[in-house]
Amino acid sequence: MTTPTRQPPIINAPWPVAGFALVLVAAHLVISLLPTRLQNAVFYFGALFPERFWASSGAPSVTGLPPYATASEALLPLVASAFIHADWMHVILNAAFLVALAKPLLELMRRIWPGREPGASILLLALFLFAQIVASLTFLSGSYPDGGPAVGASGGISGLLASVLLIREGPGRWLLSRRFLVASSLFVIANAVFAFIGPGLLGASIAWQAHVGGYLGGAVFMRAVLWRVRAAPG
Repeated sequence: MTTPTRQPPIINAPWPVAGFALVLVAAHLVISLLPTRLQNAVFYFGALFPERFWASSGAPSVTGLPPYATASEALLPLVASAFIHADWMHVILNAAFLVALAKPLLELMRRIWPGREPGASILLLALFLFAQIVASLTFLSGSYPDGGPAVGASGGISGLLASVLLIREGPGRWLLSRRFLVASSLFVIANAVFAFIGPGLLGASIAWQAHVGGYLGGAVFMRAVLWRVRAAPG
């Protein structure tokens, strides 16, 4: 008698990682089903608009858009932009990269804090959000005083990539280790290339400043996590 083989899951990842990826996809689905007026409102309040961020209070931006009315309205897009994507290809690629990169990171964090879930998942989410915020601030700084709007989770995902690369270096190594510097240099060069060929190849500009900023933010955050590994007893 043969034992039936069990089919592997479609998304072979821990449920917090798969769940977060599905949240990105579900958010895009919900937004795409909204009436056009509400879609525009989500984009207006959730996307990163450098000209609105840098405009003087009470004065229109260089493109005629009003500045953010309050500090909370200006800070909301730093995170909300991660849940808004340009199209289905954009969100599917980001969700796929999220699953591939977040899985080994969550496994590491579960080893650091065994038996303390949801602590490891919360730490992974904090890593992503920190990288996304740094990415957003870097994009805004690089787009002073105006520039096109930016959306997507790629800033946070760039932070996850930096974290995965740092895992290879071990807890006793610094950010200036040779292998990490080489990998980081290649990442920056690749983004510079895509900044030039992106509009022609993909039909859209690449927010390379956000990618680089998110990468640096993720590296700093993960460096602190690895110090925790080094300090852990045993």
